[in-house]
Amino acid sequence: MTVSRALLLLSALALCGQVATSALAEATTASDFSGDLNALGTEPFWAVTIRAEGLTFSRPGEDDVKSANPGPVVAQGAATWTVQGGAAPFALTLTKEDCSDGMSDRHYTFKATLAFRDKTLYGCAASPAAIAAQPAP
Repeated sequence: MTVSRALLLLSALALCGQVATSALAEATTASDFSGDLNALGTEPFWAVTIRAEGLTFSRPGEDDVKSANPGPVVAQGAATWTVQGGAAPFALTLTKEDCSDGMSDRHYTFKATLAFRDKTLYGCAASPAAIAAQPAP
């Protein structure tokens, strides 16, 4: 076997290993975004609750907007729920990364990015149980 063929074979084997590792990481990441989650942001204040039966988008002084849960699209370590149409279309993306809301001593499992109208808003997210287990703001 020539050196170039050996290098090509080694490269192909390495790529297969990377693809398998990437697929395993993606599957693990997808499970991280399952279950009930609460996302919230400050200045301006907003919240999105994610439940199997639906999503609720809340803002002070506005009526809550409820929609069906379309389920997340998981890619590259992030999950995005997109609600199209209705009174308040938005896209919420959660990334598994430690997060602080900047106004309390609470720490969250996910960073949250909310694309709403022509704005991008930032916040944090975690399971309701994880949030309740921390000190009140």
